[in-house]
Amino acid sequence: MMMLLTGEQKEIVIFRQINAGIIGSNQQRNREIGFREYMLKYHSSCKIWELNLSAKQPEEDQKLLDDFFQEHPNVSNGITFNSKVYIVGEYLHQRKIRHFNLMGYDLLERNVDCLKNGNVTFLIAQQPEVQGFNGIKALCDHLIFKKEVERINYMPIDLLSKENIDFYLRIH
Repeated sequence: MMMLLTGEQKEIVIFRQINAGIIGSNQQRNREIGFREYMLKYHSSCKIWELNLSAKQPEEDQKLLDDFFQEHPNVSNGITFNSKVYIVGEYLHQRKIRHFNLMGYDLLERNVDCLKNGNVTFLIAQQPEVQGFNGIKALCDHLIFKKEVERINYMPIDLLSKENIDFYLRIH
């Protein structure tokens, strides 16, 4: 999806959340690893920039974002692999940066607000209720019914835009 948004421009930025010098979670790291593997295989000519942010130091993040956009004025596509896409979305809103495609994860209220305002292009919803249900079901199947369970269970994701977010929230 990100590469469909980039069009002719083949530069993107990964906004990372760093805490005490390390990436915030294994999930964030694994998402980035998978994304990079995909990009290397299918879009190897795309330049990937990285910007490490800290949600606990918003003033520093503002300066880092200002510096990044000043140094890379042609980069207009970015992604986060965590639930804090609102940090960049709110920055884009404050700086009135309108022509930037931003993707991130999770239906936090601030993320949804950024999506509705047009500062986030897409949110990836992971259906945590379905994941939880399937996890408990697998646990019961294994412990109670002595069934073999799949070690890897791929789950569908939902790609949300400002056009479909209200409908999605009503049905979920």
